[in-house]
Amino acid sequence: MGRVRKPESYTNSIITPIYQNTAYYYDDHKTYVKALHEGSITKGRYGRYHNPNWEEVEGRLAQLDEAEDCLLFPSGMSAIYSTLMAFAKSQSCFATTCYLYKNTRRVFDNLEKLGFKTFILDNSDLSELMISLDQVSQDINLLFLEIPSNPHLYLADIEKIKKLLEPDTLLVVDSTFASPYNFKPCLWGADLVIHSCTKYLNGHADVVLGSVAGKKEAIDKIRNFRNINGVIPSPRDVFTLGQHLKTFKLRMESLNASGQKLTEFLNTHPLVSKVYYLGLDSHPHRELSKKYFTNGYGGVVTFELKLSKRETSELIDNLKIPYIASNFGSAETYIEQLAPFTYYYLSEEDRKSLNITDSLIRLSIGFNDPVDSIIDDIDCSLARYMATAIH
Repeated sequence: MGRVRKPESYTNSIITPIYQNTAYYYDDHKTYVKALHEGSITKGRYGRYHNPNWEEVEGRLAQLDEAEDCLLFPSGMSAIYSTLMAFAKSQSCFATTCYLYKNTRRVFDNLEKLGFKTFILDNSDLSELMISLDQVSQDINLLFLEIPSNPHLYLADIEKIKKLLEPDTLLVVDSTFASPYNFKPCLWGADLVIHSCTKYLNGHADVVLGSVAGKKEAIDKIRNFRNINGVIPSPRDVFTLGQHLKTFKLRMESLNASGQKLTEFLNTHPLVSKVYYLGLDSHPHRELSKKYFTNGYGGVVTFELKLSKRETSELIDNLKIPYIASNFGSAETYIEQLAPFTYYYLSEEDRKSLNITDSLIRLSIGFNDPVDSIIDDIDCSLARYMATAIH
């Protein structure tokens, strides 16, 4: 049958179609020389290296983070692990903080098992963090920070930290809990910024993706790692993310406003002992949030109740609106009692060291749920315990 002549593309299509293909062809020798050897024309080679859907959405994400370049991955965790492995070499030394997403901490624990040296620093106190960093700054090759941290929403002064680090030390920031709408680490000295695009960026709880954006030289090194290891995203998922990015600004505006209103209610409730939200003056890193955050503080609120572990579980069970699930930034509202739900595998002593109490709750507002309805739902559920608390 021979070669089939390919139809011309509808290049005037407003929406880029899904490129669900694994191979790209060349008309002749001159074409692939220009594409592969010279780079003077844009042509794909193979589905592990190139995809128009990736390139379009990666470009849009780089713009959002105000970075030189960006790469997409099948998940936030694969973006983190690939970034670390792309820069790992014999005698590498990594540093991170103790307050961060549990599975990111597991990655660093695994690095130690692989023979790399790691430092785990306390980031609850900003002054102590700087002192600890100063002691190890000459030894580390890469510093990984989660800003804000999960679930206490702690920050770090990355502008000061970057000046403290050696010139060749890479500063990587996971900014999933902020989103590029609220915080742009690359503008303050971060070499790379990572997002779980599954959360705020996608916003509809229907795809799992991750991204790394930053300086082109660093991104090229990670790209080479991705090309070799094949940690690539699905074109269909990337297409979906691209569609959802069109409402990103609108969704974040809604979540920022709702998050602030909910925390102000919680902060004055007699059964709430503590609220972690960067928009509240009571947050230990409030002044730093004013420096770095431009538009708001997101839709994730962590708070502690003056209730027992059993009572906290009952209260969550009685709520009508939130789903008991781990996610944030989407249309639905999610809630979790952190000790038995997310940190169940840790001993009581280890949970205590991370300030994970039995009554600590993380709630992420859904942009389809009116915040007043969420407040009423929580207020009604808390009312059942008011008489007991008074006595």
